[in-house]
Amino acid sequence: MAYNTKYILRYCNRDRTPLRVEIEVKDYVGEAFIIVNEEDYLLDSEGSYVVMNIDGTYDPDRDQNPIDGTAYPFLLKFQNDVNEKRGVMRATYADMQFFENNVFNIDDLATSDETELRVKFYYNNELEWIGFVTPDFFNVAIEANPQVNLTASDRIGILKDVEYPIDDYYTDSRVTYMDILVKCLYETGLELNINAIIDFDCLQFTSVSGRDTHPLLDTYVSELRFITDEENEETMSCYDVIKSICDVFNCLFTQYKGEWWIVNKEQIEIGYGNLWTFDFEGNLQNVSTFDQKEITFNLIDTGGQRTIIPAGAKNTYLLSHGDDRLYPVNRTLKGTSLEIPGWARRAPVVSYVMTSNIPTEYNDSGTVVDYDVDSRAWFFNQACIYDIVSWDGLPSIAAIDDQGRYLVQSQPFLVPTLDRKRMSFDLTIKAVGKPNSSIMLMVGLEFTDSYYKYAGLRTESDEEGKPTGKYIFSFSKFGGDTGPYDNITSGPTNNLIVFGFEDKYKNTDLAVEQEFKISVDAAGGVNQGHLDLTTAKMFIRIYPNKTQGTSTTGYLTANMIKEIRLDFKSDNQTPTGTVFQTKLDAKYTKPTDRIEVPFGDYQTYGQNGYFYKYREDSLSIHYNADGQRLATWTTPVDTESNPVLVHSLRQLTRSYGQAHDELNIGFDIPRIDPFAKYAVKCFSDRYILVNPDDDYLQDKEGTYITSKIGKYLNSKKFVFVEGTIDYLRSHFTGKLAQVRTNDVQHQEFIYSYFEQGDIS
Repeated sequence: MAYNTKYILRYCNRDRTPLRVEIEVKDYVGEAFIIVNEEDYLLDSEGSYVVMNIDGTYDPDRDQNPIDGTAYPFLLKFQNDVNEKRGVMRATYADMQFFENNVFNIDDLATSDETELRVKFYYNNELEWIGFVTPDFFNVAIEANPQVNLTASDRIGILKDVEYPIDDYYTDSRVTYMDILVKCLYETGLELNINAIIDFDCLQFTSVSGRDTHPLLDTYVSELRFITDEENEETMSCYDVIKSICDVFNCLFTQYKGEWWIVNKEQIEIGYGNLWTFDFEGNLQNVSTFDQKEITFNLIDTGGQRTIIPAGAKNTYLLSHGDDRLYPVNRTLKGTSLEIPGWARRAPVVSYVMTSNIPTEYNDSGTVVDYDVDSRAWFFNQACIYDIVSWDGLPSIAAIDDQGRYLVQSQPFLVPTLDRKRMSFDLTIKAVGKPNSSIMLMVGLEFTDSYYKYAGLRTESDEEGKPTGKYIFSFSKFGGDTGPYDNITSGPTNNLIVFGFEDKYKNTDLAVEQEFKISVDAAGGVNQGHLDLTTAKMFIRIYPNKTQGTSTTGYLTANMIKEIRLDFKSDNQTPTGTVFQTKLDAKYTKPTDRIEVPFGDYQTYGQNGYFYKYREDSLSIHYNADGQRLATWTTPVDTESNPVLVHSLRQLTRSYGQAHDELNIGFDIPRIDPFAKYAVKCFSDRYILVNPDDDYLQDKEGTYITSKIGKYLNSKKFVFVEGTIDYLRSHFTGKLAQVRTNDVQHQEFIYSYFEQGDIS
């Protein structure tokens, strides 16, 4: 896919700096109108001009069509998501006006493809901005000399409607922040370099040969944290994903000079740092020193406003831990008869199919004779094991003579605990089946101990052999099994759980949709020795259905499994988030808006507040390349080792720790630099009036004594917030905010969050 320039406007600003607008068309290779006579062109039945390719190749000298601009050919806008300096997402837009002609008109521009028309703007022959023309905003006045109005954008805004793409919902393989950014920015259609100024360093980063460590390259997180609905495979928007990454490191995001930029806000205010440049695929290209410009201005437009923004009395970051994870991955067994992601098939024979036909009725021999059709396919277990003992509902015993005769096994996962010593979970199965038949599962534990390697869940029995109604993990697979317990592939086992379908309708031919649930509490100790939960992994196996009969007289009954869910329970004091907060010592009342982030370091302690442990399998946790949790960070201004969100919170507190000026003004400048500092260059003088008779104060030599005005702006520095630059007139209108980087007296808090009212 290539873009070539079809329309071009060349002009200069008032300083004679060359400016250029190029409108490119996807796969454009040149075209010509078919002339019928000197002034008439060939039209189709709908009145559109008929054109033809000349030779199938693009020739810039021949195929670029000059166009004429109006008095406002190109205006570039930076629009902040929050109209203060704490804003994060700074989208860019361009408004353009050109005169219509036979070659350039809205009929020729009309398209339903949001990425067919691309605009490039050049300042002094350097790329200044790039974006796509928005098809919804073509308009032209009906008049003698019509003007075509176009709007183009960098498509950051459209990312609000684009879900984050996850390739594998069932494998928790962690990725870097850079991997995530590249995925999101790909959705804009712009393949631009990525520049980062984020000098956060973590003591737990894994060292990398050939380069220094970097928070975007060396911080690993789980993409599964972005899932909002696992069953329907829905995720957060790419816009919210980028914003969340920026919030973690107190950054803003924008386009500048035809490249993406993610920049720490405090480093803009202090004016130094390291600039890392990556290509659009996230590959490191260069590391240099951030060279911040200081731009001075004067002759401010009349009608400008100066607003004092009050200090932020309270500043809050909320690390949301996300929903508690449910196991195993792919709990509803989505997939095909050949592959179920997150589950391993037993070779060579597997007696199951995936079908959307949900049984509603069986015949006496166990064959499905009627069914409903669902919108998705479900796991249909066609394998059977017969129980020769008469039984009603449940089989006589949960046992199998060959434990290797399973159908599928889930991907093993580390057992979630709060203290690595004990676990509690609910096992829930949703299924459809024939009364007086059963589903049979193994809930297994795998350990690193070579002797005590495998244990399975089974019903607990008392001294008389009667079930107690409780469940335990047992290394012994059958009576008299003395070990070693390292075999999970062959031989008999009683370490199974069966779930029998009830005769709900007093008709054993009518299928029953049933939800089974058991609760399990387990820990290492006297009764369940060698359950070392610090390294234990759990897995689930699905075995053949169990039905009544013998190998020659049994019923070949097939049952359907819709979900197998393990919900590891936390105690009532398990929080859903962690609050990081500062409060100024002075008597201020206005708080800054709360910032909620999906990722942070695993927090193990509180400060000036109640803190409770949360689950170690939380998807919100930062890791390094080796899978170790990140914990302690430093920044250029703050060398004290702290969690990353403490540093970002302190930066926010310094920026809003004092009241600061906000200028909504206009002034002359040829181009805007969103990462520069701005200052007033000159001062106006005025005579000091002594009395109303026009007598002015003079010194002993008769020279008038003057005083300076503009005292509110003197010696103050400002950073860019948002605004519009008119390149033709070399004029900017927009908003600047005063720099504040001094430490202020404040208290810091870290405490657990349970519900909305918990944030003080």
